Amino acid sequence: MSAAFAPNHDDEDGLTPLLRGRRDAVLDAVQPLLAAEGVDVTMDQLAAAAHIGRRTLFRYFPSREALIAAAVRRSYDRLLAEVFEAPPQGLGPEDTIRSVLQRTHEVAERMGRAHWQVAADPESHGELGDAVAARQQARARYVQRFTDLLWARARMTGEPPRWLVDAFGLVESLFAFQALQRDFGRSSEEIVETTTTIMIAALHEAVGVE
Repeated sequence: MSAAFAPNHDDEDGLTPLLRGRRDAVLDAVQPLLAAEGVDVTMDQLAAAAHIGRRTLFRYFPSREALIAAAVRRSYDRLLAEVFEAPPQGLGPEDTIRSVLQRTHEVAERMGRAHWQVAADPESHGELGDAVAARQQARARYVQRFTDLLWARARMTGEPPRWLVDAFGLVESLFAFQALQRDFGRSSEEIVETTTTIMIAALHEAVGVE
């Protein structure tokens, strides 16, 4: 992962490769449970999903909250890596938007209920402050990286305007996705198309395309 958006996980500093690998295996194993059931799962449920004992689970994560925060960080780290480590080549900014959004929504759909709870209702899960902070930091990295990529593909110099970053952050969010899906019954494909159209219009306004 490039330095521009490499994660900085202070709680993982000093881990041996073996322990890090085991932690990652646990996070992979519990992701479907968190996606389906959300953040109110118990350590017993998480241990069962990982096929390990409760005591063993506590060796890798000091608390349920620490595990959920690590799971949120890992999901967003993967999102950044999958979308931006090898961005589609040979595409203009408009086609890049569509390609990146399709990949983003594929990853986001795997995140499931836990990520929506952390994003939409952090006050009801105050013990998950680390997870909330992890999501916010990752979101900021994602939106900035996306905007910078499109700005470069449009052959613009300097920094993209802040309003463009904000516009992308507003449109490309869990809130927009959930609103279109739940309130208007839109499919994932329709949401990608709507989001792409809005983001292309915003980019054209920023670069002065008629």
